[in-house]
Amino acid sequence: MNMNFFVNTRLITGVDCVKNNAEKLGSYGDKCLIVTGASSAKKCGALDDVMFALDKTGVKYEIYDKIRQNPTVESCFEAGRFANEIKADFIIGIGGGSPLDASKAIAVVAANPDISEAELYAMNWENQPLPVVAVGTTAGTGSEVTGVAVITNSKGFKKSFRNDLSYPFLSLGDPKYTVSLSDSFTRSTAVDALAHCVESFFNRSANDISKAFAVTGVKKLLKVFEKIAEKSTDALDMNDREQLYNASIYGGLAISVTGTAFPHALGYFLTENYGIAHGTACAVFLNEFVDYNAEIMPELTDEFFDEIRYTRDDFKALVSKITPSVVVTLSDEDIKNLSVRWENNAALKRNHGNVDTAFVNSLLRKLF
Repeated sequence: MNMNFFVNTRLITGVDCVKNNAEKLGSYGDKCLIVTGASSAKKCGALDDVMFALDKTGVKYEIYDKIRQNPTVESCFEAGRFANEIKADFIIGIGGGSPLDASKAIAVVAANPDISEAELYAMNWENQPLPVVAVGTTAGTGSEVTGVAVITNSKGFKKSFRNDLSYPFLSLGDPKYTVSLSDSFTRSTAVDALAHCVESFFNRSANDISKAFAVTGVKKLLKVFEKIAEKSTDALDMNDREQLYNASIYGGLAISVTGTAFPHALGYFLTENYGIAHGTACAVFLNEFVDYNAEIMPELTDEFFDEIRYTRDDFKALVSKITPSVVVTLSDEDIKNLSVRWENNAALKRNHGNVDTAFVNSLLRKLF
């Protein structure tokens, strides 16, 4: 098994890491566009820390705070063209996966303001994207260390691009930013990190390095999950928050090698059609994913559970306790209408065995 690996990101984590590394922000230019959501970056203190760091280094900035959950391609084009107009030298994304993924797309548009949506996704870019600095505020996405951006296209479907030029130049992760997250958001982002790790481990593209990242991430997550299951996310201290954040980075490093598998591919429609939070939508399929691999890849499954020191039943029980509940009912007609999504789906092809439309339809009937 190979050990091929590439991450083009300088990663710095720890409490007050943004303020303590202010001088690094000045190395990317004299002006930047800060990309955030409407309130979360302000609420958690990350925006204040970034502005403090920029003021300290003399970098000028404008703020674009219109990024919502599951960012739209339209908002990315609007922000990218604004960044071009103000002659921004780099982009700073502050938030969870939505602002960070959006920042990668915005960086492309800022350098190529006349490209089309099709050219964005096809990565037909004449100019390289602007540098991106990622400031993570949730413990789930792993976008801080990947070249992937998942953006909702003009048809309302989540669609990704993946490019080595889209890795953040610098990622800063302060676990204190996650303290303000709600119980449901903490759970959803945490199970997203778990899904990244598990989907990466059981992936056709997995190698020794990605599997090591995945196992380490899972072990960190399970220790905190046990505490949440026994008490609640209110019981988490800063060490727990740091473990969740670090685990999300391990998950991001793992999928930077492999990409995701069928829980993510199937979870997207739950988010798009029913408003289910992304991590929760993926985790709905996680236990089925484990059982599927146990059947077709028993030796690999034994290796996984030996590494994480859990039984399959105990693992599944804990995942069920941690994952926020989802109540969705699908008719046969609904399932039929979804079928087009599973044709030539890249994430489905990354699974061992044969995860085809018939398999997916059968799974959807079972779960919904």
